[in-house]
Amino acid sequence: MAKHTIVLVLALTMLVTVGCENTDPTPAQREAVETAVRGYLFALAEAYSTLDTSVLEGHASPNEILAVRKILRQLAQTGDRIDSELIGFEVESMSVFRHINGTVRLIEVWDVTRFGALDGREKGRNPNSLQNSLLQLRLVDGKWIVVGRSILSRETPVPETPIIAPGGGD
Repeated sequence: MAKHTIVLVLALTMLVTVGCENTDPTPAQREAVETAVRGYLFALAEAYSTLDTSVLEGHASPNEILAVRKILRQLAQTGDRIDSELIGFEVESMSVFRHINGTVRLIEVWDVTRFGALDGREKGRNPNSLQNSLLQLRLVDGKWIVVGRSILSRETPVPETPIIAPGGGD
């Protein structure tokens, strides 16, 4: 009985200790993770624009590359192709767990143009597409790679200047 009590106390102590882990990244970790995020997002933009996921190698895990490939296949099935350009991103929060797992919450700004895959004609454009996303990263062989990306929300900003159709004035 005493052995079970000691094991239970040790297990609870470990759980409390893990729950109290400082997840604030060091300056070096922050810089390395931000560099990895930047590299991944630029590679993601290229993958969407070229329909080639090989550019994600070295920036993303095989499972994440498969997830992007699936999205690209779905786009192709609708007859669309996306040309995307990363305008910028802002890190809202960052956590590093046990020095090898990271989570980054971002606001991404994209310039997205949708084209017909067959005729290449522009179907629409949003030069300021905002996305709130969550990236999960893992330190593999000394390099941070993205192992998962979740879009938390998308927002299409309303133009500051109202657009008035011809003949639509007072």
